Amino acid sequence: MNLRKVKIIYFKEMLETLRDRRTLISTILVPIILFPILMFGMSAVVVMMMKKTEAEATKIAVIGEEFAPFFVSGLLEGEDFQKVEAEDFKSALKEKEIHAALEFPFDFEEKLKLGRSSEVIIYYDGAELRSSIAKEKLEGRLKDYQDSLVGERLKERNIKESILHPIKITGKNLAPKEKMGGFMLGMFLPYMIVILALIGGMYPAIDLTAGEKERGTLETILVTPVSRLDIAAGKFLTVVSASVITILLSTASMSVSATIGFSQMSQFASEPISFVIKPLSVLLLLLLMLPLAALFSSALLSVALFAKSYKEAQSYISPLMFVVILPAMISFIPGIELNWGLAFVPIVNTSLATREVLLGTFRWSLIGLIFVSTFIYASFSILVTKRLFEREEVLFRT
Repeated sequence: MNLRKVKIIYFKEMLETLRDRRTLISTILVPIILFPILMFGMSAVVVMMMKKTEAEATKIAVIGEEFAPFFVSGLLEGEDFQKVEAEDFKSALKEKEIHAALEFPFDFEEKLKLGRSSEVIIYYDGAELRSSIAKEKLEGRLKDYQDSLVGERLKERNIKESILHPIKITGKNLAPKEKMGGFMLGMFLPYMIVILALIGGMYPAIDLTAGEKERGTLETILVTPVSRLDIAAGKFLTVVSASVITILLSTASMSVSATIGFSQMSQFASEPISFVIKPLSVLLLLLLMLPLAALFSSALLSVALFAKSYKEAQSYISPLMFVVILPAMISFIPGIELNWGLAFVPIVNTSLATREVLLGTFRWSLIGLIFVSTFIYASFSILVTKRLFEREEVLFRT
């Protein structure tokens, strides 16, 4: 292989790739714009909905109000709840005229005065978010009322309330706030990076193979005094470069977006959440993604090389997208941990290892094994691509 000729082909292909609008959109614009839209859009919608829900009064219907006048009057004192008259509360709940309904039995307060227990039924629509929130708010008010009754009963009997809680349970989260941010992002970022690594190399791979066949320029480069290996290497490096650029841009864009997004949403979280990606994590992230990008690039070139036209190449590559998406989604599944067996499964191993790296967990033996195994898979795929460039029936399949 002549490195000088490979370099010439590489720069020539990179120049043509950068002139292609579809490649620029998938490689540069999508990673830069996609993550801010997802993070800022999602956080803005969540913040807006939470503020709107908190500001609005919860509409409720009360069945048997006369049996619990003391509790109902206390419930409606503030602006949190608004009573709505409804002849058929079930229909009103279905039509979203109310958010929930309370039903008191006829002997509710009578039983409570006698020191006995009673029952309250909360009707709500579990498929509606506001209805579920209304149910939780009503449960909270009923619990406060229950606690006050228990306190009064204990006071009448000269019993301290501490007798009901002999054990004080305190939970302390030892995970730093940066790790909590990494946990949330670690489920999402590996999946997106894997998918964008494939998409980033997809259009350059199609354009440099089926696209050149369609334009009739592939024959021009084949008649030059350059070996097929040099041509294949130049095109492969071009596709890898596009994929790596997409990975870099998506990682940077997602990190910045997550930092700002978490700061906006932390006001509704019980604990502060932040995201700080360490330089070592970035380095390992790129190290794990490099052989995967090479694997994707060679596979894309091999598949696209069989196509006669740009459109046909897209239809060939579509099934490959599903082959990548399904194993990449493993980062969303809780409870699945990286082990020695999964370290040999391509895409799955990188997705799980990336999630661990974002959490600050560095299992060096598994990271090394994943890099080596993915490198071997990529080398085999590159060898297949090189053989295909040597076959005339593949190159001139028009």
